[in-house]
Amino acid sequence: MGMPKNWGRAMLELGGFLAYSTVRYWFEYHTWVEDWQYELTWKDQCRRFLTTEAIRFDSNAYVVNWTHVAGGALYYELARTNHLTWAESLLAAFGGSLFYEYVSEWREVISVNDMILTTSGGYTVGEPWFQLSDYFQRQRSPVLKFLGFLNPFLKFNKWLDRKNPASKNYDNPGWHDFVLSAGWRRSSGSGRDAMDTGFVELETQIIRTPEYGRPGTVRKTLRDTSLSELALDVALGQRRPGEEYLRTGLDEEVNFFTRVVGLAMFRQKIDELGRGYALSIGLGSALTYVRKRPTLYDSRNILVRLDPPPATPTDFRDKMTVAHLIGPVLDWTRFSRGLKIRAVADAYLDFAMMNAYAFNAYSAVYPIDGLKTTLSYYGYHYAFGASVSGRVDLDWRGFWLRGLVSGHVWDSVEGLDRFQADLLDDGNVVDTRVRYLLKAGWRLPRVPLRVYFALEGIHRWGKMRDIEAGGQETRLFAGLSYLF
Repeated sequence: MGMPKNWGRAMLELGGFLAYSTVRYWFEYHTWVEDWQYELTWKDQCRRFLTTEAIRFDSNAYVVNWTHVAGGALYYELARTNHLTWAESLLAAFGGSLFYEYVSEWREVISVNDMILTTSGGYTVGEPWFQLSDYFQRQRSPVLKFLGFLNPFLKFNKWLDRKNPASKNYDNPGWHDFVLSAGWRRSSGSGRDAMDTGFVELETQIIRTPEYGRPGTVRKTLRDTSLSELALDVALGQRRPGEEYLRTGLDEEVNFFTRVVGLAMFRQKIDELGRGYALSIGLGSALTYVRKRPTLYDSRNILVRLDPPPATPTDFRDKMTVAHLIGPVLDWTRFSRGLKIRAVADAYLDFAMMNAYAFNAYSAVYPIDGLKTTLSYYGYHYAFGASVSGRVDLDWRGFWLRGLVSGHVWDSVEGLDRFQADLLDDGNVVDTRVRYLLKAGWRLPRVPLRVYFALEGIHRWGKMRDIEAGGQETRLFAGLSYLF
């Protein structure tokens, strides 16, 4: 028997967090004066609640808007760690966002982008966070058990539940793969000189299905999380001479990716010699975050309508937050003696906060006043689109190989800018991204270490009006991975 759902405690904790967030918002009200458009009057609040006038994409800086993903993950955890299902926790994230947008921020527009990223990001970040910390705190190793503190909400609620014997029940996942890597990266192309940096990377995968990879025949429908992935890598280096207009710090580039499958059909047939296959066809969601070292004017310190747009031509660096909202995920593994091949393919409908790749070139030819507000001030636009990707991993007697390719296209949203009536040009913006990756590694005998090399290529293309821009970036990696 599992733990009963604790709706009361979940709502109490969620309410407490929303109260804290609201009080904090109003204590820092001077930071958000630029967003105020409504008064606490019957007329204004009726316009907000009873019409679609206030339903808009907001005009905040990129760094403000993408962090709503983290807020959604906190809402999600407060439900999930009280034994609610992933679907109920997703609903809690949506409800928390709804309350904050409609009630806490009653002076502002009801931000469509915040609602989407808080809800979708809450699930795609919150579920892998929950699965990882739940796994760590169940382990005997003191080091792994300590990593359970990465989720203090889970630790706290588990402590409250400590007297219930059911709190000790836990089905170990069928398979997991945790890899911590560090090494050297050289990036070239993209119209800039080659650059050497260090990098650190964490990759985690958990297949929750207990029968995965074990002898036997299995046919079942999975209604709880069957797969969760989380990967974070940071390129480390100082900005170069002549780049004083870029932000300081060691984080030259940050990449973050998560993927979750919540519903799936699972089939497996493996004989006593370990030969056979496992197949999962499910419904998943994912999130991609990319940010290169930004320019100084790409920050929350720049306030729309209060500060002028940046001087032209601009030099915005690439950035994106993509909520891969929903789509099919196929996960197939072939097992044989000494060899394992796993292939994962997926396709999603996307919502994105996307750096307009053609904007820098556009700003050298045309004025940028009167464009979409976030575009003219911060270089990004809101967009809907689609993504597809495929990955193959091969393990054979210490040799490991990965191949990955992905393609993405996004088309901007028109007609819902916060300052729509004042726009002079609400023209369409299109962006694409194609990525390929090839990794090869060798596990050292008798130690959990793997030496590896990698080649990665990224092609970006964008279009604004009659201006098109494209760029190719190639990266070489060499590193050492710790497997745990």
